[in-house]
Amino acid sequence: MALPKIIPALADLTQDIAGPLPIELLQSWASGNQNATEAERLLDTYRRVGTVVASDTSGLSRLTEERDLLDVLALVSGPKQTVHGLGVAVGGRPIGIWTADNTEMYYPTSVPTRLVIDAMAEAQSRIARESPLRIGMCVHHGEFFEVGGGLYGLDAETVQRLAEDFADPGVVLVTRAIRNHLGDDASLELTPRPDLTEVHAPGVFGLSGTCGRPDLRADETPYPHPFPAEFFADLNALRLTADVDSLRRRIYDAYLRDRVIVFVAKAGAEGATGGLTALLDGFVDNALMETIVRVTMRAGDHVAGFGAGLAILTFDTPSESLEFADAVRTRFRENGVEVKIGIDRGPVLMFGNQRGSSGISGDPVNIASKLSEDAGAVGKIRISSRAIAGLPMPAGAEPFAVTVSRIALSGVEL
Repeated sequence: MALPKIIPALADLTQDIAGPLPIELLQSWASGNQNATEAERLLDTYRRVGTVVASDTSGLSRLTEERDLLDVLALVSGPKQTVHGLGVAVGGRPIGIWTADNTEMYYPTSVPTRLVIDAMAEAQSRIARESPLRIGMCVHHGEFFEVGGGLYGLDAETVQRLAEDFADPGVVLVTRAIRNHLGDDASLELTPRPDLTEVHAPGVFGLSGTCGRPDLRADETPYPHPFPAEFFADLNALRLTADVDSLRRRIYDAYLRDRVIVFVAKAGAEGATGGLTALLDGFVDNALMETIVRVTMRAGDHVAGFGAGLAILTFDTPSESLEFADAVRTRFRENGVEVKIGIDRGPVLMFGNQRGSSGISGDPVNIASKLSEDAGAVGKIRISSRAIAGLPMPAGAEPFAVTVSRIALSGVEL
């Protein structure tokens, strides 16, 4: 099997970023009044006030076009460890599992806002010295809801969106809420970003000037990755060993498999906003989706990731995956849930993750994600050309061709 490549950007998959949702919360909401007052009451236990820093990797397109998957994973791992190590050192803690190329850290109100900013400025400085990659960051203070290990709510959406879509390489964005917490600290240079007013009306600033904490010793605890410990150790060793080819081959022999990937996304789940009632409704829908997939469809052994309105499954053959996709689409529709499904095939890394289920990384996951989340249509199944190759053309199939993130995708839609 040829060594796998990775498309010119890691998908920001939300698979396994958070743990299981509390059953008592779902039951209380599903059986209660389901209004704004009840939502506030039920979520009060999960309310957190503090500072959150989100980051996203920039520049992967240029650096990963010709690199194989392990090289990319090792490359992305370095900046994540820097953000985590310095963040933990000043009193922060990571949120969820850092599956893709983004990070999220929470800092309680006991951690001074200026200390958080200095630590993140220092992280940017060290990443610039140690890695060919650059990351964009956003620092925001607000009210968050920590449910099942993930952060939710309007403030969570704000910091994640600013980091992923608007923070340029090496930049630290700071929201008005953070600026207000800094008070009269004139030693910090913050430049207004009027171009982001429509994104976040209270105001956004860019950190400029010199600040940081060169004396700060980073915590060495590994960031919350989705890999087995032995795989993560080998991944880090790729940056140090003189015999890279032998180590790479050993890792691929242990973990590389050819699989068909089915990526299921709840229609309308991405970027949805609607207050706390919509948040709780989404939790219930996600639980329903997982019950349908794992129990009703008896597909638990095929599940590689689940969460936030997404399901990632693996199959041995395209025909088996297509049969499942058609059946699960019908079953979801019968339960009032519309989905978008993408299917691709190729070599992927498969391993047990920290929750015992099968983790997965590789180009086919990203392609199936793009066919589903980014380029999919509600209620449709999109199958890539390489996944459909060799199969009889399904009845009613229509060809498609689309470009997403500069990647040309083609296949058929059902």
